[in-house]
Amino acid sequence: MIETSRFSTNFVYELPFYRSQAGLAGHALGGWQASSFLTLQSGSPFSALNGSDPAGALAGIDGLVGNSIRPNLNTSLDLSRMSLEDILLAGGQNLFRTLPSNGSVRIGNLGRNTLRSDGIGNIDLSIAKNTRITESKQLQFRLDWFNLTNTRNFGIPEARVNNDGFAKQWTTDGGNRRIFFSLRYVF
Repeated sequence: MIETSRFSTNFVYELPFYRSQAGLAGHALGGWQASSFLTLQSGSPFSALNGSDPAGALAGIDGLVGNSIRPNLNTSLDLSRMSLEDILLAGGQNLFRTLPSNGSVRIGNLGRNTLRSDGIGNIDLSIAKNTRITESKQLQFRLDWFNLTNTRNFGIPEARVNNDGFAKQWTTDGGNRRIFFSLRYVF
């Protein structure tokens, strides 16, 4: 199995000049702040699914039919060490064999959570300008970029091996860059 990891860090940096915001130059040039948040994470584990319940093991349980039954493995490849793209290139759905429809087998030989979705790489950035109006009141202009690099971070793909969309992560919502401008009055 591939090692899982997550790295997160952030910083907040207030520019050191004109902190007192005295005079016109101080109000214009002081009070600037930059902050960022970085996340790097390996992909989430998931299981390939049979897509049906030929033995009727989950009959009567709403929402679970075919969504919990694992298929048989039809390859000697170590899928736990392969990316989704590698799995698709190696044969995709053909690497699995659905359970026989006569119900003689209740669960396949594929292990639980043997596949892994793609990881996450995300950078958020914020630039803020705090302008002191009085001792206890200030105005803050803020510009926030979420997913600054506009990187597609895909989710867990279709896992049913009898579905044509199996392992095609590109159909999941990978997110996009979002930019927000805000104005806040603090009193």
